[in-house]
Parts: sequence; C-alpha cells; structure tokens
Amino acid sequence: MSVRRLDPGRSAGAQTVRTALLFDVDDTLIDTRSAMVTAGQAAVAELWPQVGPEVRRAAAVHFQGDPGGFFGRFTTGEITYPQMRRARVAELLDSFALAAIDEVNRRFEQAYGPAFFANVRLFDDVLPLVEAARTAGIPMGLLTNSSSHSTQHKLELTGLAGVFAVVATRDTLGFGKPDARAFHHACRLLGSAPPQTLYIGDHITIDALAAKEAGLGGVWLQRDPADSQTAGRARARGIGVITSLSQVPALLADHQAGCVQ
Repeated sequence: MSVRRLDPGRSAGAQTVRTALLFDVDDTLIDTRSAMVTAGQAAVAELWPQVGPEVRRAAAVHFQGDPGGFFGRFTTGEITYPQMRRARVAELLDSFALAAIDEVNRRFEQAYGPAFFANVRLFDDVLPLVEAARTAGIPMGLLTNSSSHSTQHKLELTGLAGVFAVVATRDTLGFGKPDARAFHHACRLLGSAPPQTLYIGDHITIDALAAKEAGLGGVWLQRDPADSQTAGRARARGIGVITSLSQVPALLADHQAGCVQ
C-alpha cells in the first residue's frame, strides 16, 4: 500500500502531540454483515427446512438488520445480551410466520453460531493499515458494542488477536456507543486524549457523530459510497469521510496538523 508516512507525534514547541487510532470492529474491520446473513440462512434452513431459499435469505437479512432495535437496547443496558437475542428470534418468527418449535432459541443459536464464525472475514484494506500504523508506532485500540467473548473469537479467527493495545467492549463497560463515556474510557485505556484520537467506524451516527460529540476526531467509513448526500452533511459537521481504510494515513496526517476535513 502506498501511503503518506505515518508520524506518531509532531513537535509543537516544547509539547508533543500524540495521535492514536480507535476502530469499530463489526463492518469496519470485519465483514460481519455478510457472516450474519450467511449464518441466518443456515439457521433458518436447519430449523424450518420447508422454507424456500428466497424466504431464508429474506429472513436472514431481516435478522441481521434488527428492525426491532433490540441491539440498541442492549447497547444502552436496557436488556441483557441473552434477552436481546431471544427478542430478535421471536421477532423473526412473527415477521415471517415461522412455525413455533421447542427450544427455538437454543436450537437457533446452535445452528447460527458455528455458521457465523466459519464465515468471519477481514476486509482487504485492514492488514495494510494495521501494519503501517504498527510500524509507525501509532497506538491502536478497538471500541465495539459487541461482547468481549465474541470479539476475542473474531480477532483470533482473523489473525488480529494481540494486535490492539486496547479492546473495549459493551459488556465490560455496562454501556456502549453512542454514550460518550464509552469513547472516553477507551481513550483512557489507550493513553490518548480524545482530541488526539481518531475514531473510525462504519455507522454514521453511533460511530462517527458520537465520536465527534465525545471530543474525538470522528471518521465515517462509508464502504458503500452511494449516499453522497449523507457524506456531504457529515463533512459539513466536521466528520471525516473515507471509503477505504487505505485513506486513513492521509486523514491521520491532516488530523495531526489540526485540520480533519
């Protein structure tokens, strides 16, 4: 990857400005959406074999999209992780008129989990950036609304275990993004002040805007660049917008110079 040189700090008189990187995990570093859809299809096919392939895929996309907002309620601490998963399965059955079966939650998770982890993949632009940042001595950490167990397993499967100095998860904090305390906690663990930290994530609201409001440099990773209007509004609010992690070194250099665009 051809990049501008990453500089872990710059001199400002007698003071050194130290810039750090914090990343979201799911659909930023790891293609979680695709793995969830594949796993959802596998679970529906196993539990309801009479359902055709089009309905299986539609149900899997529905489960991944979580239209009931149950993951958000888990993030704020309103419900537990098991409650969130049960609610999503129940909502799936209701939306697609799937037949009630015994021990549906246990059986769904037993079918879903192995299929999900078998399909966890990194995006192609992750390792080049990680290597460049590590070589330059840029502190790197993760802040995710997922669980610590699931996150660690994903990192192990993708070869990222031990790469990041900090891995802050929703269950270790008791709350998650977009709560500003989550961002501040991750910065403290990383040893960086919020203004000296870039947070990069795929969700415009709970990642980029929330990071910006918490005092960090908020960066929206817009992997689908079709939504130009939202990108324009994000930039107008001081949010960095990128379509690939290969653009991070240039954005980091701008941030170090005090001019994230």
